[in-house]
Amino acid sequence: MPMFSLMRKNEEIMILQIGADGNIIKTGKTKNTAILPLQNRTGHRGVIEWWRDRAIPIKQGKVEQMLRENGIETTGLFLMHNLGLGLTDYYWIRPLGADLSWEDVNLFDNNFKENLLLGKIRYNETDVCEYQPNSSLQGNLEKTWIIENGIRKLVKGNHDVYSAESINEVIISEAIKSQGRDVVQYSLLHIDGKKYDFGCISTLFTSQQKELVSAYAVITSEPKANNISQYEHFINVCERNGLDRNTVRNHLEFEILIDFIFSNRDRHLTNISVLRDADTLKFISMAPIYDNGKSMLAGRDIVPVTDKYVLSQDAAGFKETELELLKLVQDRKLIDVHLLPDTDYIKEMYLKDSQVSESRIDFILEMYKRKIDMYEKFARGEDLRNIRF
Repeated sequence: MPMFSLMRKNEEIMILQIGADGNIIKTGKTKNTAILPLQNRTGHRGVIEWWRDRAIPIKQGKVEQMLRENGIETTGLFLMHNLGLGLTDYYWIRPLGADLSWEDVNLFDNNFKENLLLGKIRYNETDVCEYQPNSSLQGNLEKTWIIENGIRKLVKGNHDVYSAESINEVIISEAIKSQGRDVVQYSLLHIDGKKYDFGCISTLFTSQQKELVSAYAVITSEPKANNISQYEHFINVCERNGLDRNTVRNHLEFEILIDFIFSNRDRHLTNISVLRDADTLKFISMAPIYDNGKSMLAGRDIVPVTDKYVLSQDAAGFKETELELLKLVQDRKLIDVHLLPDTDYIKEMYLKDSQVSESRIDFILEMYKRKIDMYEKFARGEDLRNIRF
């Protein structure tokens, strides 16, 4: 069975044995527990789970087809072939006995190959190393890392023939920016050969100095007391790792409120993150808000927009419904509705999609207007649970 060293940059953490399916089957003694991956830091089982979760989902875009065409049986083996490298942190695996360093393989500095979404390579094949970051790219939406004029960027598609998710990324990133908050900026991008008109593209916001750590990894890095919620536990762990708890709470509350207004149902615990210093391991800040595509009723059937419908939307992450999430909010006035996009702008953006219908745009705009109205009631102190349907 192949043997590897689990590495953080050039520092060895432990020896790993990886099985025929690409999963870790045995781990050796930990040399430095302080630099273990933060997720599930409860021993060697946590490393095994972390590696399994790191592999690209088999249902992402055309991953399954690509693996089959290249004779790779599992996403775990795809991850192993690419040494577990990614563009959000500094973990990788070094074949035992190999003369490789972080400088040789890291994808922040070295060009890379493969393009799972665009289907072509944009740079000279002789300039690329043999590894690429898509093997650790998470989520089921088709996407790919590219290098454009020396800058690492993420290109994302859509789940269906509509461009709604990509358009949402642009609209909502502008809305969050208007509120003076840190957000990943997206722009539309035409992708040849796709049934939808537009994907979207954003610039990498991690670096050799700043890595991304998901809320899930933060939460599972320490045992949670039975008498506190997962939400409060996250804030407590962030504080112990260097962040101001009030700043963290303010960020989370803003995120809950903006997600409510735009009906984002995909704010799961890997779509909330912190940035961590590469050397000190202290948390630097909450990460900019990202992944807002599954908002504004994307993929939902057109139905009459009633108060009951407005207030019965599901959610993800710390709670399962929007109303449950709103109960976590202490400062209800974090959104300036006068700075939010107007309906004319949203309609103009959606009309860029040649396949969207007027009835769907009307559905989206009606929901948006109702959500702003509900938010204003909430900001005035009303309990939305008391609204009679």
